[in-house]
Amino acid sequence: MKNLRKTVIGLGIVVSLIACGRAEAPMDKTVNFNSRNAPQAEATVTNKTYGNSNAEDFNQEMEAFANRKLIRNGNVKFQTEDMDATEAQIKWTVQKLGGFISFEQQTRNEWSVRTDIEIRMPGSKFEVMLDSVCSGAYKIDEKNIKVQDVTDQYVDTEARIATRKMVEQKYVEHLAKATDIEDVLKIETKIGQIREEIESAEKRLRQLQDQVSLSTLHVEFYEKFDKPVIEEKNRFEEAVVNGWNGLEVFLVVLTNIWPVLIGAIVLLVVLRRRIIKNNEVG
Repeated sequence: MKNLRKTVIGLGIVVSLIACGRAEAPMDKTVNFNSRNAPQAEATVTNKTYGNSNAEDFNQEMEAFANRKLIRNGNVKFQTEDMDATEAQIKWTVQKLGGFISFEQQTRNEWSVRTDIEIRMPGSKFEVMLDSVCSGAYKIDEKNIKVQDVTDQYVDTEARIATRKMVEQKYVEHLAKATDIEDVLKIETKIGQIREEIESAEKRLRQLQDQVSLSTLHVEFYEKFDKPVIEEKNRFEEAVVNGWNGLEVFLVVLTNIWPVLIGAIVLLVVLRRRIIKNNEVG
């Protein structure tokens, strides 16, 4: 019996150890799975961040984007509760960001006061300026932002200028070697045409440079005033007041012309007596 009891206890211990080993097996499998797939998970995050390129290519793309020529223009219209404070904040921000106000106009009526301001600031400060302006708004009525990419125009214009200058230099060299008057005149005419094209392209390039380097933001803000309350009068009361005012005017007029009235009455009495006397005599 003792041997049988020891045998049963031993079998129970073996079965318990086997059950514990099976219970721990999935945990080991999970750990191994996570460790095997860690590089794959990292690659997934990298692909979501950089697309199909690596970090170096992504940085190059960002650098290329930063070098693009962008013209930023915006228009904001909003209501403010404190006209003076909003105007002071905008002008302070313009000065802080290294910009300037190219246009300012203020109009006022009995219901509101309105200010229009056109701001020019460095292109890199456009978003900061826009956020600062909108932060002082009580209610934004309108906000339009337009970004125009003129990189191709900019590069083409630069290339056109370089090409035309090379052509101009060739004609200058031919002019130095020309001996015939007719050839000299033709070359000089051609050089003049090329010079006009170069100056026109340089003017266009300067315009693009100005628009790219300085963004434009038109800001319109206004403050409304409380309308005065007009009480409606009772029509009967108003008629009584008007009648009394008219009577006062009439009495004042009579008081001013009383000598004329007395003279007119005396004259009428005299005329009436003469008429009656003439009738009796006749």
